[in-house]
Amino acid sequence: MSPGWRAWLADPLVPIALLLLPVVFVLAPLPVDETRYLAVAWEMRQSGEFLVPHLNGALYSQKPPLLFWLINAGWLLTGVEGWTGRLLALGYSLASLWLVRRIVLRLGESEAAACAAVWVMAGIAWFAVFATAIMFDVLLATCVLVALLGVLDLAEGRSGRGILVTGLGIGIGVLAKGPVVVLDIAFAGLTAPWWSDAVRRRPGRYFAGLGAAVLLGAAIGLAWALPAALRGGDAYAHAIFFKQTLGRVSESFAHRRPWWWYALILPPLLLPWPLVLRGRIAGLRAALARPAVRLGLLWTVPTVVAFSFVSGKQGHYLLPVLPGIAIALGVAIARGHLRIRVGLLAVAVVAAGLLFALLPWLAPSRAHLVWLGSVWPLWGILAVVLGGALWWARSRLEQPMTPAVVMLGLVLLLKLAIVQGTGSHYDPRAIASQIRAIQDSGRPLMHIGWHHGVYGFAGRLAAPVPFVLQADQLRAWAAAHPDGLVVGLEQRFRVGAPPVYRIPFRGGHAAIWNASDVAAGGIVPDDDGGEVALPDDED
Repeated sequence: MSPGWRAWLADPLVPIALLLLPVVFVLAPLPVDETRYLAVAWEMRQSGEFLVPHLNGALYSQKPPLLFWLINAGWLLTGVEGWTGRLLALGYSLASLWLVRRIVLRLGESEAAACAAVWVMAGIAWFAVFATAIMFDVLLATCVLVALLGVLDLAEGRSGRGILVTGLGIGIGVLAKGPVVVLDIAFAGLTAPWWSDAVRRRPGRYFAGLGAAVLLGAAIGLAWALPAALRGGDAYAHAIFFKQTLGRVSESFAHRRPWWWYALILPPLLLPWPLVLRGRIAGLRAALARPAVRLGLLWTVPTVVAFSFVSGKQGHYLLPVLPGIAIALGVAIARGHLRIRVGLLAVAVVAAGLLFALLPWLAPSRAHLVWLGSVWPLWGILAVVLGGALWWARSRLEQPMTPAVVMLGLVLLLKLAIVQGTGSHYDPRAIASQIRAIQDSGRPLMHIGWHHGVYGFAGRLAAPVPFVLQADQLRAWAAAHPDGLVVGLEQRFRVGAPPVYRIPFRGGHAAIWNASDVAAGGIVPDDDGGEVALPDDED
């Protein structure tokens, strides 16, 4: 093997990419989030309206347009495919790992420390789960790391380049998910005097550059937001400038959780590292002498605390600050302040594998989890074999690569098990193809309840599926369109007539009824009052 090939295969990004790549092509977009974002991108392509996103034909103010632009750009190369979004997400994730490596090197650490940080990041369970997800936070994490690279330029006195790179990272982050990018990068920038000697000597120049970079980022965001607000109207302008920023902080319309929620979920999200890392207090104190460790902690800890006081909370909101943890831990491992012991991880993997192998007999009776009964025990057996091999070789596997590869392998097994176990239960393509055939035939169609655009991309629909939110509205529509068809989820409404089409979907069944049957047989909502609320806030 040539030295070039040997060096390429030794790069951590290569095995990481190989472990993440299969999911790109085997896991269909999952409802309701991934299918919704693809539907917005699809409507953008169909309408040619690239400035203001739409969903179900209405203005979509919940998110800025960058993800939808990138998906459409990807479709120019791949054709219109669901896996294009996953492939893009894998690209962002690998870019984030490369940026983590670059940042560690820029902070004066060794190549070994940089590789260790990459392995720590790749091995964090939450990163491994979302690395191929069609989600905004995956892209946002890359933008935050670009901004951090620019912050390092500012700290080193390269003001021009620092302002440009930091501003681009912030500006592109605004286009990815809004002003939250400023909070994601703020503490890394504001705490620079505690991790950079150069900033301590010349703080004025540094903070002036940081302020200029924030203004540049704001200008990039406004370059889209102002024309979009003019195009979308007053309600859309209010939504993108106020409701989706200040509203999330003070009175989030969704995902409201107590202030301590992130402290509760963060340790499981960081697995396997809480199980494998060992160190002494003296060693940890020595680690704090390293600028990279201080940066990682001063960036992550205050940011998580700040997010804890934001009303709306979701686990994936923390994805952009996980690199700070990876940088701190990777440097501490490489310098010997932390050691890796995989015995406990091996036991945990075996236990998890045994539990997974027993799922067909332990599957819950709840409808949305009934698919667990179809999961092959083979997946659990493979995990047991993996854990057993890890235990047998535990004394020889004390590098950061080992826990990372184990976690990436487990996540791959889990996602393959989901693909095998769910079958078509969470794939909207079958019901969406029926809807497309109805649209092509010209028959009137109505959906009962808000559907998040779940059918739009899956069926490559020429027009959004109209919907009503109340049973009375549906009765009136059915009476006015006796030749029409009604589509909906059976688990949410009971129709007094058998459907003409029915298929398992999302823990229940999607069904299609003749409108005349609905008008004659009636409809009874399974929820309170017959109304399905249109969500104000989505993620």
